[in-house]
Amino acid sequence: MDDDKNLEPASAAEMGFVDVRGVQRLAGAILVQAIEDIRCGSGRRREDAIRWMANSSEEQFSFVSCCKLLNRDPEEVRRFLVRRSLPSWVFSNAATQTEEPQLKSRV
Repeated sequence: MDDDKNLEPASAAEMGFVDVRGVQRLAGAILVQAIEDIRCGSGRRREDAIRWMANSSEEQFSFVSCCKLLNRDPEEVRRFLVRRSLPSWVFSNAATQTEEPQLKSRV
């Protein structure tokens, strides 16, 4: 019975223990909120949404996992957003902002 405690969420969904439609609705709501934050938000909220969408992690409720739950290709969704209303530098800058800043020595 200890094996039941170690079920991964995806495995639990596959076994019918999780209402997949509810998880899909949640993933859709998260994605919609992030899109609204990018288009209309300002400051930290917008930056966080951009960083979330630019991240390639596949953890639970990451951008990639939300897209997959909704049967959408994450790269296609990103391209769609860039074409619609976001400048292309948004995603290229977001990826570099997650890296450690390099200190330049003064010579």
